[in-house]
Amino acid sequence: MAANQSRRTFVKTAGTTLMVAGLAGMGLVGCSSQGASSGTGSTGDASSDGFEWDEETDVLVVGSGLAGVAAAVTVAKEDPNATCLLIEKGQSPLGNGNSPFSTGIFMYTTEDREQDALEYLKELRENEETGTPDDVLEAFASEIVHNLDWIKELGATDADLTIIPGTADLVCFPEYPELEHSASCDYAAFGAEGSKWDHVTKFMNDVLNDLPAITLKTQCPLTALVQDPSTKTVLGGIYSDGSTEVRVKANKGVIMTCGGFESNPGMMANYFSEPTVKPVAAQENTGDGHRICTLLGAAEWHMNSGAGFWNTIRKLDDSGWGKYSGTGSINTALGITVASNGRRFYMDWDACGTIDWDQYYEGVPLNASVGSHHGHMQFGGDWHLLPMPKISWFVCDQTAIDNGVFALQGEDPVAEGFGYKADTLEELAAQADLPAEQLIETVDLWNSYCENGKDPAFFRPPNTLTPIKTAPFYIMMQQPQMLNTDGGPVRSAKAEIIDVEGNPIPHLYSAGEFGSVWSSLYQGGGNLGECLAFGRIAARSALAN
Repeated sequence: MAANQSRRTFVKTAGTTLMVAGLAGMGLVGCSSQGASSGTGSTGDASSDGFEWDEETDVLVVGSGLAGVAAAVTVAKEDPNATCLLIEKGQSPLGNGNSPFSTGIFMYTTEDREQDALEYLKELRENEETGTPDDVLEAFASEIVHNLDWIKELGATDADLTIIPGTADLVCFPEYPELEHSASCDYAAFGAEGSKWDHVTKFMNDVLNDLPAITLKTQCPLTALVQDPSTKTVLGGIYSDGSTEVRVKANKGVIMTCGGFESNPGMMANYFSEPTVKPVAAQENTGDGHRICTLLGAAEWHMNSGAGFWNTIRKLDDSGWGKYSGTGSINTALGITVASNGRRFYMDWDACGTIDWDQYYEGVPLNASVGSHHGHMQFGGDWHLLPMPKISWFVCDQTAIDNGVFALQGEDPVAEGFGYKADTLEELAAQADLPAEQLIETVDLWNSYCENGKDPAFFRPPNTLTPIKTAPFYIMMQQPQMLNTDGGPVRSAKAEIIDVEGNPIPHLYSAGEFGSVWSSLYQGGGNLGECLAFGRIAARSALAN
């Protein structure tokens, strides 16, 4: 079998038959122990049914991003007698998904605004029939009420935190101010002057390290879950420590906080029609947990939801993003984006850049004047997650260079292999293998829009209408980039993973981007807010067993 395939194996023991559901290549289905490991309450024969375990813990958490750490900390804080094993696929103890690479801003609300926050979540959901159900959103809204206070209970002070009100009119806060309840949530981040921590993941990791009941193991990917096929109860999991596969019995449950599948080209092709997209982070997010849970009969939701896509400058030889990675890599107001046919194809200005929430054209509402919110493109008045071309090109002129189009880098992008420059548009088109006639027509039309102060094609704001007239001209290759996917196993209000028949899989839970609540539009700070909220909910549900 190929490495990305999965399988189910039934293991007969003295008293029962267990199902081992995991990734292909497991060499683990015998009944003999592979040797007990220390640190989690090791046991040779931890089960009366004769299946031999190598380790035993109360709660097994898979993934050490913010959701996993929040779950593990909750276990340790709310049950002083409970043990928790937290395993991480990658090398970093801060997680190797999106958490440590995010801005670190997390969503919260206050008790008096809980109902308004719920209404905002419903507005972002858009479609009640296919979006996250009311009871799950109610659980989320109710729990984010406690996000800020919980962080403070764990040791953060007001001086450590910067608060962004929901009425801030800042980048992405609120993300959709045209919605009635957009101001119902606030946002908090570490990094205030004098703060010991500059990111919520660092703070939470410090909290975790002070809790001896939690054992954190890195470079230990989950390879399988073990289930009783009769009761459907998940009994534990199997992970690889690099040399052996270790069976760990989880007495109270397994919490899956594995993140998304951004780095799985096959899944990205199947669910987003975007096999060539390159995520900002999350190189370890290859969908392993999704496949394992599917083998246990887990239903899936929100598989085509996420934060993406936008275009980012990439080296011509496809060797990397260099210093030009991220949505802020260029000032898009100083040029235009064209596809391989030399034409503009979308509103090539990112709303997560400099925002003026006023209407850009008299009588035209915001959702006709803003190009992108976290990769959700304004398309016909609606916000869609549209695939980007495999290759596109950012076109500008010397004036743009002089005005700091690459100010964040401060160096010559052409010399570093990110694009070309030429004295004429014809030469520029030839270097990029674009149809010269079409590129010239596109630039001429764009310049006419700039002269008239209005972009009737894609409604770029007037203050972004910058002409392309001063030689030499520049063209930089771009490829699609994204933050995260949101799809995964269906989650209940108690953070239970739900099977295809609508029933909870006993002792199996999820939190964070692994089957996220974000089913349509996304509010910045919402992922980390969800990690904190559902990390706690999942831990409490497991401890109740």
